[in-house]
Amino acid sequence: MDESTDRSDIAQLLIFIRDVDDEFNITEELACLQSIKGKTTGQIIYNEFSDDQNLNALISRLCNITTDGAPNMVGKNAGFSGIFRNQNPNHDVVFLHCIIYQDVHCKAAIDITHVLNMVLKLINTIRSRGLVHRQFPEFLIEVDADYSDLLYYTKVRWLSCGYAFERVWNLKEESQDFLKNKTDKWSDF
Repeated sequence: MDESTDRSDIAQLLIFIRDVDDEFNITEELACLQSIKGKTTGQIIYNEFSDDQNLNALISRLCNITTDGAPNMVGKNAGFSGIFRNQNPNHDVVFLHCIIYQDVHCKAAIDITHVLNMVLKLINTIRSRGLVHRQFPEFLIEVDADYSDLLYYTKVRWLSCGYAFERVWNLKEESQDFLKNKTDKWSDF
């Protein structure tokens, strides 16, 4: 469950439901996308949550709710979790802090700039030069690589860092062969 603001400054409440059946098959789907005009207090978010008939039918099956750490979500009295507990005193739901936000804290705690700089240098060496970048996907097809290109990393979308690292790692041998054979830039690495 997350409340965020879109480009037009309208608050959006998103609720995803993840279900695990008896055979441990996982189903996940968007259960609710609701625009909230004005304030986004815990009470307003709870009202939107409890007014949705589909969600109301599932409340008895909920075992946990994952949110960010915003006061309107986790406040003990006026936040969504506090209001939910007060309105459903016999329901023992565990409230969790979103793993993405925990990843942000972990990322801030370790310094990976030396690795990031080398990965970005490799990506930019291949992707920022038109001819080299056109040749790279062709080379990957020739060697029957698992992927067709490297991914850009942008600081604005910090999760792209992991995807870019993973792609470079999966294409490390192909990238090395390409740079050795096609460019004079291999000595930079």
